[in-house]
Amino acid sequence: MGNYKDAHFRSIIKSLSWRVFATLTTILIVFAFTRKLVLSLGVGAVEIVVKLILYYFHERIWGAIPFGRKKHPLSDLSVSDSIKKEDLEIIKDKLRQLGYINEE
Repeated sequence: MGNYKDAHFRSIIKSLSWRVFATLTTILIVFAFTRKLVLSLGVGAVEIVVKLILYYFHERIWGAIPFGRKKHPLSDLSVSDSIKKEDLEIIKDKLRQLGYINEE
């Protein structure tokens, strides 16, 4: 588990993919009850816009809530620059030596 937060773009893509499936479900349900295709598509069109916006904010709010998250023990370390690949390997080797990871 990394110490990452979803980017806004990731939340948008997740929202879009979910809304496609959920809206198709809504359209099918409305059609099953009414047998009116235009009404079903209209409800789906309104539903996709409203629920897409609501879902995006729901995701962003939950992204800011620490409930149920585990904090990585190294997340408080201040790093002044990106870690170079060779330095990352040294860090991994040291963590293996100390027994923190079993990665082969």
